[in-house]
Amino acid sequence: MRIILFILLIISTTAFSQGKYSLVKTIETESDFFTTDNQSNVYVVKANELTKYNKDGKLLYKYSNKNYGNISFVDASNMLRILIFYKEFLQVVYLDNTLSSNGETVSLDKIGFQQTQLVCSSHNNATWIYDQQNFSLIRLDRNLETIQQTNNLNALQNDTLQPNSILEYDNRVYINNPKTGILIFDIYGTYYKTIPVKNATQFQPIGDWVYYRVDKKVKAYNIKTTEEKEFEMPIPDFRNFRLEMGVLMLQADKSIVLYSDK
Repeated sequence: MRIILFILLIISTTAFSQGKYSLVKTIETESDFFTTDNQSNVYVVKANELTKYNKDGKLLYKYSNKNYGNISFVDASNMLRILIFYKEFLQVVYLDNTLSSNGETVSLDKIGFQQTQLVCSSHNNATWIYDQQNFSLIRLDRNLETIQQTNNLNALQNDTLQPNSILEYDNRVYINNPKTGILIFDIYGTYYKTIPVKNATQFQPIGDWVYYRVDKKVKAYNIKTTEEKEFEMPIPDFRNFRLEMGVLMLQADKSIVLYSDK
């Protein structure tokens, strides 16, 4: 399976780097942001509502909760346990693949993390958080017990971290700090390296590559070889991007546009 995914990645990377696109579908929807899962399902967020579409643009499910304010982040890397973070109220909600409740809501402030800035899913139903109070990366198990915690991460950059996103992928944890780059840790919270790309507003690891957006450009950095690439996009004005299994997805003003690499 990993060999097949690697081949698809190589084909997609080559096609996108040459600007070869074929329009698949336009999902007419207003959105604050969107994300995807590894089956190319699309999750669109607008205020307190999350909507799920398949890769053909068919609306599948909706979820909304007005008790916790607007949705700050969605992690669909585990499509059977989708994480929603409400930063304003420090609440974490888990949903299943039909966007129905999947477990108890976690109140981070009630378990001692009143200054949580970022949250993402981890393997074995665990959760990573970035705690601004101690400037540390913390992993909580399914029982909300701390099982990994880093020291003050500011020491790595000789500056105060102001990260805007976090995620776990393929036994690594990535934290984007626009001022200095994308910090990489192993699954135990041990620091590995920093990708020296500044002012990235979004990123997505795929294989050994980290795709990221700076201004209106999408680039990629290979964490093993340090090779860099830049990609032409089919539309000039886009706000976010995702790449899943040969499908490029771009967030436009009032739509999510899907392209294939054929």
